[in-house]
Amino acid sequence: MNEFPASQLREQLSLAKLQKRHAAKVSLRRASLMICCTVGIGWVTNLDFWQIKEQTQIKVSGVELVDKSTIYSSVSFNYPQPVWQIDGAQLAQSIATIPSIAEVKVNRQVIPPQILISLTEKTPVALASVQGKVGFLDAQGTWIAQEFYSNIAHDDILPQLKVINYDLRFSQIWLKLHNLISLYPELKISEVSWNQSNSITIKAETGSFFLGAESSRLEKQFQIMSQLESLPQQIDPREIAYIDLSNPGVNLIQRY
Repeated sequence: MNEFPASQLREQLSLAKLQKRHAAKVSLRRASLMICCTVGIGWVTNLDFWQIKEQTQIKVSGVELVDKSTIYSSVSFNYPQPVWQIDGAQLAQSIATIPSIAEVKVNRQVIPPQILISLTEKTPVALASVQGKVGFLDAQGTWIAQEFYSNIAHDDILPQLKVINYDLRFSQIWLKLHNLISLYPELKISEVSWNQSNSITIKAETGSFFLGAESSRLEKQFQIMSQLESLPQQIDPREIAYIDLSNPGVNLIQRY
């Protein structure tokens, strides 16, 4: 059996102790470095330079019809706040509750510290009344109260189409109607209205057309309206009360 000399054994034990001490020192240095980094990061992130201290550091882009004050009022924000601690997703959710906003993106900028809000507005395509209240409709049939379009007072921005007695239940019909109005610009439709029985009447340059309540006939009815463009040349428009297209197979001219 081989035996280590006593001197060699002492050297190995001494080397093992040195290695153990070195490992302990390395671990201590690493722990100290981690603590220093954590404290340092905490200190740096709370410096005034990294904070959102006033509203001017919140930049809003992409709005034309919606007033920026509407955006700012929707954001619950306490000043000052370190830019790192601001929840961009939560801010986006708050802004998205504004009915006239279609899409929201929020980014945090570190240098200089800013909150960047990029918006896409819903485009109003018609003035619309709902239960006596006046607002706007977008192409998808969303009714939006007029206070959410604070910058739409100018005549060159206001939609020319009017929708009377709109109801949220009509959103799918409106979607179809709006598409057809866009397909037949030559009709120059100025008004769409619903009566108490949910029947639709349309005012066009040619005259008024009663379409009834059956939305499956709309495409055929618009085709007939387009074919009747020359009607004012045949009959004095002042003699026509409206044209009944509720049954597209029988066009009835209702005279005064």
